[in-house]
Amino acid sequence: MIEDFWNICLNHDIKSRDQLLREAVRVIKMKQYIEQVPALERTELENNPTKLFERMQERIGTIELGHFPGDRELFYRLYHTGKELNLAEYGLQTIRQDRVIASLQVHSSVFQSFKEVSDGLEERRWLIVEAEKFMEGLARYTPPPNVKLTLLTENYIIGRLLKTYFAGNEQILILQGSIYQPLPLADSYDAILAVPNFGLKLDDEAAGVREAEGVALQHLAPLLKSGGRLTAILPARMMFQSGTIGEWRKRINEMIPVGAVYILPEGLFRPYTSVKTYLVTFCSGQQPENIRIGRYVLKDTVLEEEQEVQLKTAAFQQLEDWRIELLLEQNSDTFAAFQQAAIPKIKLRAVADIFRGKSILKQDLRPGPIAVLNISNLEDGEVKHEQLETIEEEYRKVRRYEVLPGDLVMTCRGTQTKLAVLPEYSQMVIASANIIVIRFKEQVDSLYAKIFLESPVGMALIQSFQRSTTVMNLNPADVGEIEIPLLPLEKQLAISEAYRKEKQLYSETVQAASRRWEAQREQIYSTLY
Repeated sequence: MIEDFWNICLNHDIKSRDQLLREAVRVIKMKQYIEQVPALERTELENNPTKLFERMQERIGTIELGHFPGDRELFYRLYHTGKELNLAEYGLQTIRQDRVIASLQVHSSVFQSFKEVSDGLEERRWLIVEAEKFMEGLARYTPPPNVKLTLLTENYIIGRLLKTYFAGNEQILILQGSIYQPLPLADSYDAILAVPNFGLKLDDEAAGVREAEGVALQHLAPLLKSGGRLTAILPARMMFQSGTIGEWRKRINEMIPVGAVYILPEGLFRPYTSVKTYLVTFCSGQQPENIRIGRYVLKDTVLEEEQEVQLKTAAFQQLEDWRIELLLEQNSDTFAAFQQAAIPKIKLRAVADIFRGKSILKQDLRPGPIAVLNISNLEDGEVKHEQLETIEEEYRKVRRYEVLPGDLVMTCRGTQTKLAVLPEYSQMVIASANIIVIRFKEQVDSLYAKIFLESPVGMALIQSFQRSTTVMNLNPADVGEIEIPLLPLEKQLAISEAYRKEKQLYSETVQAASRRWEAQREQIYSTLY
């Protein structure tokens, strides 16, 4: 039915998302009107294209939905094709199919989780913002008698669609407005659900932060009743990035304290985004005694807790960031030992220059004097010299991307973290954009830092700064926030030398065993014929 309606529209140059939604709303509004007229008149209207068209123009007019882009025959066909449409389901499918405006659709499990948590509140006045993102959940939801639900959308046509779909339901109020501007709403709410746009930059000096996620939450915070809860989905960078975002975390936690943070399952928002996401619950009024920290997994269509710990509110407030992975790792004896050790720790940015390599296209690779270090050149913690490809370029243009002997290199893209120290090389080497270069000052030995970062604790620290899920995405500024234990240089060098010797012994042993196995296998084969 939905595809038939789309096809008729597309054949008459009704193509954009809002045009497709508008004509479906027009049809359903007409159906709602016709259901109110006497049966005899209803039959006459539905079977007479001229009368149906004239009554549509008379009752619906042009103010709300604009002029109908066709004649009586077109409206007659659209009406009979679309009058039984589930408007919410139609809206969901139309938004999903739009390739011009890639509008994020929130998995129904998020709406379900919000509903279950909010059902536990004594009062039940709820606000769902940017409601077009929750069409899947709304299409299957009927609020119980004690819930007053407000749906906010910035899009006019989406607002008309929701008003038409929920027509006659006095429990549901549809409002138009943007969460990226102050919201002068008269009501306050017991529960608010928001999934702000990820990665959008705004010019809102009053908010003190340019990120849309931060601006939105600051505008929503005053709408919470005392004792209410705001549930928001935030991307990874809002959880750990420093600077203005770090200041925002402190500010928002003072306005509406964090009550719970959960890591959401990988891929929950695909194909719209693959960034790592978190469900954060903020509380208005009295601060909770403990903050719930956990991880969700998706079972069928339901979010279920896989892991949960509780952290004292005072301890949470002392955190510089909200790297939840590390808080969950605190149950690990190894990680706890690292945190509690008396050895001083220092951030990489304090002892190293950190930069990302140059973006190089495949067509740029050709025989030349400059070697390019990429992910494929790192194997088993070593740089494979013989595999380096080259480019023809002027030295001065790529000097800023040069990797020097002794530099620590780390992959920042791909599916796994690789580290290596660049040895002496006969020609100039530059890093590709998939590589982050860490050039230490005198206080830290590169191999020592590599040994720590490739340890279980080091890998946990690296992964806590991941912005994506399956495909790795590390930012040089975030890498600079990683802390390493700062041992005296002499001890670092001793650890590095012991590591180097043991790895050499391991490699020689493996090679000897491989040679012996090959010889024995050949000897066995020779006895067969």
